[in-house]
Amino acid sequence: MRRLLCVFAGFVFAATTAAADVLDLTGTWYVLVHYKDDVSGKPDATRWEDRIWVFSKSGDRLEWKDYPIVVFQDDEGRFERTRSGYSRVGGAWEPNAGQLAQIQSGLEINLRGGKTKSLSGSDAAGWKSAPPSQPKGAGFVTYSEVWGVKDATGKPIFQRNESLGSAGMESLEGGTVFKTESVAPGELRGSFERDGTRHGTFRMVRAGEVSQVGKDGKTPNEKQREKIESLIREQLKIDGEITPDAVNKALDAQEPK
Repeated sequence: MRRLLCVFAGFVFAATTAAADVLDLTGTWYVLVHYKDDVSGKPDATRWEDRIWVFSKSGDRLEWKDYPIVVFQDDEGRFERTRSGYSRVGGAWEPNAGQLAQIQSGLEINLRGGKTKSLSGSDAAGWKSAPPSQPKGAGFVTYSEVWGVKDATGKPIFQRNESLGSAGMESLEGGTVFKTESVAPGELRGSFERDGTRHGTFRMVRAGEVSQVGKDGKTPNEKQREKIESLIREQLKIDGEITPDAVNKALDAQEPK
């Protein structure tokens, strides 16, 4: 009897472990990529980009939403003010403690550039969106994207293939591959490649439910400008719109008489 119980306990442990190893993609993920661009002016420079992915099941289909513009309350280390405006900081940026906390609680997203694909298939066979439609004629140029997920419950491979062409021209094709190499609770890590010219790594972490950036749809540039304007108002005691005349009057008022 003791031996039978030991065998049964071992079976239960093995089954529980196997179940724990099955990945469930559904939910919200924050994706951070570090890469180098072979065809850029600085091919040895490390760059970064981030985005939000949301996966959900709808009947027998997998819905994949991609939001390439994420908004942090604290942009430290992400963007900087330059002569040309507000630009992304180079290097292998990593979120600080406060930014990690916001990822877990839920980021804001800008819907601009967001895309959604409905994929058919299964976790076992793989998931894939509908193939592109055939161009209607030589005068019609068609752009299409096909998204796919392989090994969704193990070490997923996320693929996004793009094509541009018409009946009278050879199609231009490109693609992006995120290949998972390690899986930990709430985190995936792996390699990244785009169009054969960008190479690097990616990390996906479980994230809180996202919300749309304020109804005004303000971009990081606009938010940064508001911060600067707020500082100017505070320092110069300006009420209302900041104009050259308002600034000059405020400066004149502060000069000693």
